[in-house]
Amino acid sequence: MLRARELAYARKYREARALVDRAEPESAEELSLAALVLVELRDPEAALPLAERAVGLAPDGWQGWVALADADLLLGRWDAAVASARAAVRLAPKEAASHRALGVALNKVGGRGGEARTELKRAKELGGRRALLMPARPRPWTIVVLVLFLVFFSTLPLVGDWPDGLETTFQVLRTASFVWIILIVMGPRRAGLTWRSRFGEIRAANERLYSGGGREASMRAAVALTPW
Repeated sequence: MLRARELAYARKYREARALVDRAEPESAEELSLAALVLVELRDPEAALPLAERAVGLAPDGWQGWVALADADLLLGRWDAAVASARAAVRLAPKEAASHRALGVALNKVGGRGGEARTELKRAKELGGRRALLMPARPRPWTIVVLVLFLVFFSTLPLVGDWPDGLETTFQVLRTASFVWIILIVMGPRRAGLTWRSRFGEIRAANERLYSGGGREASMRAAVALTPW
């Protein structure tokens, strides 16, 4: 299972999946690792029962709870993910992965941005920026949408006589789409607050710290809330 996880982190997804499919994990540790590999391969349906078995065999093992939380996250089961991640933090308060899982899960629940930010900061303190790496490979549909944007804005200037300003806009959007594709495919995903949660925190901090002092106060609040 360790080899399968290494392959998954190296983005050798087919080889990692082949190892998992051939394996027959029995111990809680092996089940947890297999579940985490399947989460990395974006197959939460297969990961969930393995993580549940791991937790059943070793309810005091934090790895199983992290695997269960990550599987629940991919399945959109936010409350279940929060509960599992809290169990992991309770069992292993000094493990960065536990705090990362809880921070990401809380980020999906409305009104929990402050607590999510605290957990993510704790994860970074314990494990550095690497601790914020998110499981699961990029969503294919995200790349497809960006490729369509790239093709659209590459083709549009060829089918009409556009003003210079619009052609410049097309070029900017085309370049932005290309850069996003590279970042998604090549760059690691890190845990962090959603834009909605971030703006909500900035508004709240603006009111609390700077008495609604306008744009300058909002900028100071944004800097104060930067977790890393």
